[in-house]
Amino acid sequence: MTKTPHPRTDCELPRALVVDREHAERRLEDFWRERATGASRKVLCGATLAFVDRGYHGASTREIAARSGMSPAAVYIHFASKQELFHRIALDGHVASTGAFSDAARQGADPLTQLRLGVASFATWNAEMNLLSRSIEYEVRLHRGPEFADVWTLRRGVEEHVLQILRAGCDEGVFRIADVEWTKIMILSACVDVARWYRHGSSRTPTSIGFQYAELATTLAGATPLSR
Repeated sequence: MTKTPHPRTDCELPRALVVDREHAERRLEDFWRERATGASRKVLCGATLAFVDRGYHGASTREIAARSGMSPAAVYIHFASKQELFHRIALDGHVASTGAFSDAARQGADPLTQLRLGVASFATWNAEMNLLSRSIEYEVRLHRGPEFADVWTLRRGVEEHVLQILRAGCDEGVFRIADVEWTKIMILSACVDVARWYRHGSSRTPTSIGFQYAELATTLAGATPLSR
């Protein structure tokens, strides 16, 4: 993948930001290596970085091509439009991110364990994949047409899964929640926001953040002392 241009040169950037970007781009390359091959993978990597840095409307096809190490014409061989390209990124990204919560939560035998496992995995994913998460979470809000229905179905699905867990916990007397809908929003929003501030190479690892956010979710759900 072509080295990502920065507004300032690497020597001018704080070392911590350089380390974060290098690690984050490697995670991104690994993500697409498992899901695409050849030129398509290069385009997906380059486009994800362009959308992160410039936003959907700010990222031109020419810039996407440059970051992919290809010509604009070559990009169109693999993706008919910028929207089709972003849809692929958003869909694959949401399959992975929503799966991080739901697949882990299903391993729990009770609502508290389900909540803790799901949140720990989801927060960890958003830290580990911070570049991809920022791209799909913030830019997808611009795309609510029918061609993105599959993406929004995944988003609604994970929201409903969280609601089911919270309601089950309330029914069993494990959680004490005045407003289940609001608690769901707080928990998911907090996990997603990890991608905005997390920096690779810091003293906090993605896994440790996941555990901390599991504790936060437990508190937000009003888990009773005995249930902990």
